[in-house]
Amino acid sequence: MSAERVYLLEQTKGKTDAQIMELVNILGKPPVFLEIVMAILPLELDPEQSKDCVIGFEITTEDRTHYFRVEIKDDVVTSQHRQGDVGQADTTILVSLPNFVRLITEELGGVKAFMQGKLWVKGNPTFAYSIPRMFPFIEKRQKEAVS
Repeated sequence: MSAERVYLLEQTKGKTDAQIMELVNILGKPPVFLEIVMAILPLELDPEQSKDCVIGFEITTEDRTHYFRVEIKDDVVTSQHRQGDVGQADTTILVSLPNFVRLITEELGGVKAFMQGKLWVKGNPTFAYSIPRMFPFIEKRQKEAVS
């Protein structure tokens, strides 16, 4: 797990939605925060588990939805902040910004979030199950701690 993700986990673990949004606003407001998170995403990719795909994210705040298109091709991750939609994607994850933070730090699991109505999936829901394997934040952190 990158140092940035470890910091984010340390700052948000157990926090309320309002407290997470307060931190996001301190770090530069939602658009800037999300751009930083998406820029760090390539560092988290596990090439052994990755597959060529397009993942859409529709991340909501109180006043708007932020659309990101994340493409993985030949183990290279690119992300693009989009206006209005993510375009054609294998799967699209719809989630609030606080729950997105909990997902990327693995404080909240995707299946649990889906079952609790904290996350929705458009497109191929089966494919959505493979996303945590491609970006195994906790597993990477545990391996780094052992080495």
